[in-house]
Amino acid sequence: MANPSGEKNIGPWEGQQVEYIPLDDLVLWTENPRDPLDGDYTNDDVIRRATDGRNDKQWQLSKLSKEMGDRFDLSELPTVCRIDDGPKYRVYDGNRRVILAMLRKAGLTTEGQQQLVPPDFPDPIPCNVCDEETALENVERKHRGNGSWKQYERDRFMFDYRGGPKTVLIRLEELIKAVTKWPALNMRYVEDDVFNKKHLEEMGLLPDEPDFGVPLELLEELVEAVADKLDNELNTRNARNDPASVLPGELMDRIREARHRRPAGEKADGRERELPSDNSEPPSQSHGGLGRDDVLRPDTSGTLPHTDASARRRRGRTRQVKPASIPVFGNPSGLRLQTGDVNNMYRTLEELWNMYARGGMRNAAAFVPIFRMGLRLLIDTAAMERCGGLDRYVGEYAGEAKKRLRQAANSADLVTFMRNQAVSPENLLRLLQNGAHAYTSTGNKEQALAVSILIGEMLSISHGRP
Repeated sequence: MANPSGEKNIGPWEGQQVEYIPLDDLVLWTENPRDPLDGDYTNDDVIRRATDGRNDKQWQLSKLSKEMGDRFDLSELPTVCRIDDGPKYRVYDGNRRVILAMLRKAGLTTEGQQQLVPPDFPDPIPCNVCDEETALENVERKHRGNGSWKQYERDRFMFDYRGGPKTVLIRLEELIKAVTKWPALNMRYVEDDVFNKKHLEEMGLLPDEPDFGVPLELLEELVEAVADKLDNELNTRNARNDPASVLPGELMDRIREARHRRPAGEKADGRERELPSDNSEPPSQSHGGLGRDDVLRPDTSGTLPHTDASARRRRGRTRQVKPASIPVFGNPSGLRLQTGDVNNMYRTLEELWNMYARGGMRNAAAFVPIFRMGLRLLIDTAAMERCGGLDRYVGEYAGEAKKRLRQAANSADLVTFMRNQAVSPENLLRLLQNGAHAYTSTGNKEQALAVSILIGEMLSISHGRP
């Protein structure tokens, strides 16, 4: 019935409603574009990652806590969706606020976040309850253009959930983990100006090819060179319209030569090129540690299945190298090191690994974490002998070691294997620290082997025989 006064009738609204939900019934969104996790993870896993000081740039919990003041503001409700008509709700927007509420309830401050004092929160907490499509629309509206996400996070969300294109940053992250290794690339300027189609072609790449038309080792070297030039020779004022002009000419020549040697329709490793499929499965990976490259191995008991949206996520394929073909420390003949403690420790670790690989250990369940601890002790000893500290040793030798591996004629599989296991000079220090202190999260055999390859080349530089 029309309102006699001419005003529109206002009745119950079915799309969204406010409900008070116990904190224990809220499930954090593991695919949060701010810092997505691949796999099934518990709330505790997500909270440990968010409160790790090394991830503060992504989460900024201390900053949010200070901005919120003493108490939760009812004008900013978390947006949640019921999971499969059950008692649990997934948090699509407001994950940081819910984490602060969970920390407040537990009475916790965490290592690396000593200044984090969560505001006062109610429990149950009021939430905006809606369907998944409405939740995703809310997330897009709130985060797409307000600066709370960086360029890659916006790209990833739009591609995964809103039908957006697979951008250059997404492709480079999938191929070589470029954004993870070089966070300086995560800017709109880099995507729109440096990595536009014209400039990629000037760098010797084929932008329309799934792998940019060159071996991944060369692609990684090129992207690393771009990252090194940002904020210096390459920025919004310098070389903006000609980024190739500040890159090494010798590298450009090698890229063009490799592209011209490759027959049409063939991938960089000699196989027929496969276009990524929407149904292609991501490469199998185990994780150790706490970075994006090395997240906690989850306890899958009691975890909840992914949403339909997560099942729609599309990924390309990465060439895999079988671990059986990779020797420990990267050299099938063994390293030639100077006589001393470093050589003795290396030989012991090598012999133990080979015994483990042959199945010669009766009690091998804890071998990989112990091997990772041994790698940390080995590199600590090498660092003390050469420059006095682990940070300086990694900074001085890790980059050069990877460069030498890339340039060696027989090391392509080693470099590919390291990349597939997310081992790089940029995250080696974190992996070593986790190896020394995180027993339950360092049991990934393949990643331990990949770490040994990079360490082996570093030792060959710092302690190799003349």
